[in-house]
Amino acid sequence: MAQLAKSMKWIDEFAKGSFGLFAGNTIANFQPIDFYRFFPMWYDIWVGRIAKCIRALDLQNKSFKEIKHLLPTPSNMRAMLIKIIATYPAWREKKVKDTKLVTDFLARMLIECCPKDPFAISTNPFHNEDEVKKIISNISLSQSEIEDARLLGKLNTAAGSLVHGIYNDVVTDFAWDVYGPYVLEKDEEQYTMLIRHFPDLNPKELWPLEFLSRTKELVIYNLYQGVTWEISAVGCHTISKIGNPVEGMKLFAVYGDGKLLSETEIKNLVVELSEKAEKIYKKIRSMNFEELKEKVMLQVCYQLKKLFVEAAVDWKPTGEMIERIKDRPLPKGLLPNDIMMTSVKQYREVFNIQKFEDEVLNSR
Repeated sequence: MAQLAKSMKWIDEFAKGSFGLFAGNTIANFQPIDFYRFFPMWYDIWVGRIAKCIRALDLQNKSFKEIKHLLPTPSNMRAMLIKIIATYPAWREKKVKDTKLVTDFLARMLIECCPKDPFAISTNPFHNEDEVKKIISNISLSQSEIEDARLLGKLNTAAGSLVHGIYNDVVTDFAWDVYGPYVLEKDEEQYTMLIRHFPDLNPKELWPLEFLSRTKELVIYNLYQGVTWEISAVGCHTISKIGNPVEGMKLFAVYGDGKLLSETEIKNLVVELSEKAEKIYKKIRSMNFEELKEKVMLQVCYQLKKLFVEAAVDWKPTGEMIERIKDRPLPKGLLPNDIMMTSVKQYREVFNIQKFEDEVLNSR
């Protein structure tokens, strides 16, 4: 396994997949902090600590199946790669060996957990065929009417809004992923299934309870006919390419913390999530720049809390990390915020992918 991590070539597929996240877009609208300028201030320290955990647990020689309980969702791992690669040229300390170890590890985990499309060029296939069959046999699906589809649309929007508050626009992918699309057959009918997963709506380590949902994990199962989907890099950017999702949704199930939710419970959850989202947005808008920087740093570190705890390493920001950002403005430069991404070639240049490949992945 270690030999595979050293020799595999993944950067080209990564570039194709992650480009989809920025195609026809600019990076000027990330809130509340432009993390492409923020991360270089301290990311070298954090990545070095991730490398320490990988070595302590000998993760280079362990498969995804062995350690998946320690890892975040595939979209989150892809987003980590994007941020590490794009900001690496501006790090204070170029920890080449540590950075290569961490990025090769994340890439290998994606190759193992989503072998059909590791970097989500167009899909996010987190489950294999047998796992999909098991899921369908274990969940209680209901027939969908138009109003059910609209209610689930409200639920998805409300949960997504709360995620954007709890995790800002910086680590949204940690708590909002979409798996699929999976083509399957049930009762002699063919469907396309999406699984919308909100794994952590209750991070007590980040916020007081007044801002958090009582439901920690939310999973929404949607089965469609006549609708095709595309997922680029991260699941929360899933879009329908053909068909009407409201009219095309035929079966569904919603589970909160492992419990099947009724229509009334779903409606109540929509209200709760919406109210919590509004409340946390007001809190974020009241925070000053220094408070925001520290909060974002804590949110970023929280992504790998399970891994750090398993390695007996404190997951929270260190004093050195906090000192790097304290009373300091965001550095200028690195990535031009106003450039529209129109090709993979342009994206590789602007986001320093070619430079990263040459300096880190091709290093010995």
